[in-house]
Amino acid sequence: MSAASELEKPKVSLLNNPKVRNVAYQVLLCGVIAVLAYGAVTNAIENLRRAKIASGFGFWDQTAGFDISQSLIEYSSSASTYGRAFWVGLLNTLLVAGLGIVFATILGFIVGIARQSKNWLVSHLASGYVELIRNLPLLLQLLFWYNAVLKALPEMRDSWSLPGSIFLNNRGFFAPSPIFQPAMQLVAGAFIAGIIGAIAGQIFGHKTKSTVIGAATGAAAGAVVAGATGKYDGCVPNGGRISLKLNQPMTVQQSV
Repeated sequence: MSAASELEKPKVSLLNNPKVRNVAYQVLLCGVIAVLAYGAVTNAIENLRRAKIASGFGFWDQTAGFDISQSLIEYSSSASTYGRAFWVGLLNTLLVAGLGIVFATILGFIVGIARQSKNWLVSHLASGYVELIRNLPLLLQLLFWYNAVLKALPEMRDSWSLPGSIFLNNRGFFAPSPIFQPAMQLVAGAFIAGIIGAIAGQIFGHKTKSTVIGAATGAAAGAVVAGATGKYDGCVPNGGRISLKLNQPMTVQQSV
């Protein structure tokens, strides 16, 4: 009995128990934070009430009254609400983010390949670009592009006029919307066919196959031009000639 009693651990009071103290400190800290948050909220509500400033989302259905230069959905300053303006801004943000991801991926891929190039000039230019952009804070880059580039552009009334009815000013880049011909939906497919033909021509370098591939590539290019102008008549690789018109069969003449 005496040996068993000697092996029993001595009892520790709650005040001296580390686990109890840790829990008590955390509960006390949460209580202090809750009191401070309650005081800040009530104080803000009282100040807004004294200043006669409305809070909440009641403005959501009120007329916005301001213009937004770029909108993917229908928007009017005289009829659209603040809620509509919010969705316009959200869609514009998603559009810019999506385009930024796509172009940043393409640029990063090109620069990454350039850094691995055996050409001394190309690899060092790519490395210098990476080190420069990586070591400059993003905020500094934004300030540079805004003050040195965007702010330096003229006002809208003094816009720079570029060929093709394109205008550039400090509010953006403005270009006319393209009007597509009935066959322009085939342009994307024609580009893809041309790219596949070019790759196949590099892989299969035989004369017979390159003749067929050259005709296919020329047909793809012709489809692009025909979609824009309505007809195409031109040369294809290996001395051939292709004639393509809308709503008419394509003819290919291959010289021997």
